[in-house]
Amino acid sequence: MLSFISILSSSIAFSLTTISASYAHLAQVSLENQVDPNPLILEGVSGGKVKAAEIVQTESTATGFCNGFIDPQPNHILELNSFFEFLKIEVDSSTDTTIIIEGPGGVWCNDDSDNANPAIEGQWQPGNYKIWIGSYQEDTSNSYQIRIMGNE
Repeated sequence: MLSFISILSSSIAFSLTTISASYAHLAQVSLENQVDPNPLILEGVSGGKVKAAEIVQTESTATGFCNGFIDPQPNHILELNSFFEFLKIEVDSSTDTTIIIEGPGGVWCNDDSDNANPAIEGQWQPGNYKIWIGSYQEDTSNSYQIRIMGNE
């Protein structure tokens, strides 16, 4: 009986590890009224197999071109529970990356806002925002940090 419980425990642990691993790169953040801490830092790995423009169905937006390769699933989900008069999301990486954001009101893309790093800033409506961080070469992964900043 003890060995059956051990095998069952191992199977359950493996299943939970497998489920967790499949969503390991997706970080969901929820903000209410302000960014705390400011800046809020998220980390991840950029890149994927699909051209960003194919996922968001546009080549460019008012904030820039939709360049790079991304995964079909976003790297992060940002949930804003209130209107933000000002919010800035910028990416810091040792390699050239892109940012693609899809949410209430549309799609925003950027390549090189601050030097070689992409950023999107402005007023943000409440809702869920999908955030992808792209790499310029297909199937190339690069570490990055995202800084989410608001006015204080």
